[in-house]
Amino acid sequence: MTKTQPTDADSGEERTPNALFECLASSDRRRLLGVLDEQAPHSLSRRDLATVLGSGDRSDEEGSDSDTDVRQAAHAIHHTHLPKLDAAGLIERGTDGETATIADHPALEDDGIRAVLDPDSDTTTDSLSEVFRALANARRRTILDVLSHQLTPIHTETLARELGAKELTIAESEVPADRVDEILVDLAHVQLPHLADAGLIAYDPDEQRVAYEGHPRLSVPWMHSTYQGEFRRSLTGEPEPEGVGEIEGRERVISFGQSLCDRAEDELFAMFTDTDLLEAGCLTRLRDASRRGTDVYLGTRDPDTRAYVRENAPEVVLWEPDTDWLNLPAAGDRVGRLLLVDREAVMLGTLNEEGTDGVHEEQAIVGEGEHNTMVTMVCQLVTPHIEELDESTADIEAGLSL
Repeated sequence: MTKTQPTDADSGEERTPNALFECLASSDRRRLLGVLDEQAPHSLSRRDLATVLGSGDRSDEEGSDSDTDVRQAAHAIHHTHLPKLDAAGLIERGTDGETATIADHPALEDDGIRAVLDPDSDTTTDSLSEVFRALANARRRTILDVLSHQLTPIHTETLARELGAKELTIAESEVPADRVDEILVDLAHVQLPHLADAGLIAYDPDEQRVAYEGHPRLSVPWMHSTYQGEFRRSLTGEPEPEGVGEIEGRERVISFGQSLCDRAEDELFAMFTDTDLLEAGCLTRLRDASRRGTDVYLGTRDPDTRAYVRENAPEVVLWEPDTDWLNLPAAGDRVGRLLLVDREAVMLGTLNEEGTDGVHEEQAIVGEGEHNTMVTMVCQLVTPHIEELDESTADIEAGLSL
């Protein structure tokens, strides 16, 4: 999980993500990027871009007004839009400064980013601008990341303490009281109202409680100040999308799993063998996947989780896992979690030694691509059980042993 320091939000490592999201907070700049992306690898002149931005959806009958709009657009493009896009690394300027080309930026490889730049999509949505404006701040991204792991509202002091621990890279119990107080003031007067106005959180200032609401466009990698392709490669160390990668560490395993859940379109098969493995953030993403029409199959023995799913996501097919077929006795480890997304991406996590806090260390292997060896193997193991679940949905409450 990315550690952030809000006081340095406009410098160093945080400059690029903040500048990126600030650019995307403008519907005009999203439109310009979409047009440049369409024309890639060719460049467009400032005049061409001004015509696109100024004419909008006007007809030729509105010529005089349109000409005025184009002139105003040309001024904004020259003095505001192109300089900001250039500073964020999203475009490349011609040597004469009169042309622009879409840049090779990792954010432009992210499916979610590309979707909001598509000229056929609704790139002018005010709520979309508010989402990106909220993300253009390191602390707010961390707040969303923290809250997305919670099933129920938490007290603002709890949030402040966790933020302090992440920003100082220390244990929550070691965060100084004055640091917690400082963060609480910032949360109450700046960050939480901003996020609430964007519709990303529910905030009750009287009760001092806050909860994650989310947004259909919000993506896990964005909150980690990284972008989908780079995010996955940074976790696995695997440069080839068709390869098999490894992930070390519980937080990295959880983050990658949430990223996979966000990507699910048609089918999401999930299994968690221990009751403490299904983080709230994972559960909310399984719920959200079912609400957007994805077929979700969830294997868990936890009665609280099963009750939550029945109430909040009744479309999810519940089953009770029996993982003898997946155990790894030779290595001394056992399977903890399994995710199969659209039968094109898989993560298989194993539990290692248990720490003094009672939490197991974790590692995982991941594979991506329809013809990836690991994906093929897991599909062959899982597909018969999915078919059996489909045939037995009327009896899923009794549990189905694999």
